[in-house]
Amino acid sequence: MAEDLSDVSAVIDQNMAALDKPGVLSVRPGYKVRNDWLTSTPSVVVTVRHKVAHPSEGEMLPAEVGGVPVDVRQASPAKALELEDPQKYAAELRLAPNLGSVPHFPDEQTPEGIHPAAAASAHAQLATVAKPELSYSGPAGVTLDPVEAQATITLSASPDAGWPVLRAFLAGTARTLTVGLYDFTSAHVLQAVTDNLPGKQLNLVLDHPGKNPTADQTDADTVSDLRQALGQDFTQAWALTRTDPDATAWIYPSAYHIKVAVRDRSAFWLSSGNWNNSNQPDIDPVNVPADAQQARRRDRDWHVVVEQPQLAGVFEDYIHNDQQVASGRNTPPEAAGTPLTPPSLGSSGTPAFAQFYPPATVSGVIKVAPLLTPDPGVYAGAVKALIASATQTLYMQFQYIEPPKAGVTTAQPFIDLINAVIDRQQHGVEVKIIMSEFETAGYLEQLQAMGLDVVNNVRIQKNVHNKGIVVDGSAVLVSSQNWSADGTLWNRDAGVIIYHQDAAQYFQQVFLHDWAHLATAKAAAD
Repeated sequence: MAEDLSDVSAVIDQNMAALDKPGVLSVRPGYKVRNDWLTSTPSVVVTVRHKVAHPSEGEMLPAEVGGVPVDVRQASPAKALELEDPQKYAAELRLAPNLGSVPHFPDEQTPEGIHPAAAASAHAQLATVAKPELSYSGPAGVTLDPVEAQATITLSASPDAGWPVLRAFLAGTARTLTVGLYDFTSAHVLQAVTDNLPGKQLNLVLDHPGKNPTADQTDADTVSDLRQALGQDFTQAWALTRTDPDATAWIYPSAYHIKVAVRDRSAFWLSSGNWNNSNQPDIDPVNVPADAQQARRRDRDWHVVVEQPQLAGVFEDYIHNDQQVASGRNTPPEAAGTPLTPPSLGSSGTPAFAQFYPPATVSGVIKVAPLLTPDPGVYAGAVKALIASATQTLYMQFQYIEPPKAGVTTAQPFIDLINAVIDRQQHGVEVKIIMSEFETAGYLEQLQAMGLDVVNNVRIQKNVHNKGIVVDGSAVLVSSQNWSADGTLWNRDAGVIIYHQDAAQYFQQVFLHDWAHLATAKAAAD
């Protein structure tokens, strides 16, 4: 029996002829899957175009080669395209698991001996986008040091109570609202803004992603409606992302992914979720039992409203700086391009929620660390230290964890974050990780190969859009940073670490509810 995946690679090289059967697309080292969940058994993974229960004798793959079991996987349409036409796959810019990206394995090979991973990398395809890159810099004189001061923080989660809290936050605007967002396509959020902001100043920096499947309108439609409703009291810029057709230069490789709104320079709303119907559904299942069924098809996100002027000023200065840099580098509105078209992914609902959690408020002298990327070292350094501080429990809920893609060679700080989690696991800390259905078996294999105990410490929950961590029930990260190289290092994202036991335990109870009632040890194939 092979002891690690390098041994499996050697077995593959010695037995490729026995694996070259009609319909075989690729062969690679990996781990055996049983009952739709990863095991710790090293295996030869054979991906086929069509998996059948009773193949003909000429198509029958061996049960094992060289003492290593063979695990036959059915290719998804995206995986088949990656293996059969990697250049076409790359051209579709599937930049993340939730956008249809499948895991690339450098040691995966076709029966002809071709290794498609590098050619299939959408990040390599980004280099063909013909626009100049600008050097990133934050606002002059603004630091991202932790702030320990009197603060009031409102805590909430979606789909439980996110929208009622955001609605009240917007209604409380007296003079100005400064917003940085990835996606703003919800009619009910737009209506709240237009109802509450006339005669007040709205400043908006917005990305231009593919239209969300739940959208009421496009982001461009939202901007047009705001311009008509608010007139000269509205200023807006399209963020400088490499894929944005309305940006003539770029800073962020794949997304302006921040979700922050600053009110009157005294308070800010920060979230893992966008202003769209999947992240901010117009429901209130805490108070309206009939909304419970709809909640099962909406996303899990965490949110905070922080009333603390110094921190609010930091986030506002960053968004203002982003707007100033972008404003002279947008195409005119009449020349706006169409948004990227997302793949048709869809999702079924979660199991029934056992309960819903109303918002909670904590007040006092509270330490809060603001985390912005791509400011060098800020997020990666602070979150690595947060993880390393865990002595009892480390609970993580992320849409996905995506190890660096083929050809990405500057992502060591992100790899260090994954290794920090593995270190806590090895030191006896109780590690629990929940990820969404986009964390397929292949991504889990990559993490297991790095040393993470996927078999026991990971579960999958549908409709997770969250990006949060709770450590020892005493500190909590709420953020928009996906766990990928782009999310933790290079895109514009925002988060806070709140060093307060009551705040941490609020989100811990939500996490443990999900672990017990909504998450399972079942993963989809790639």
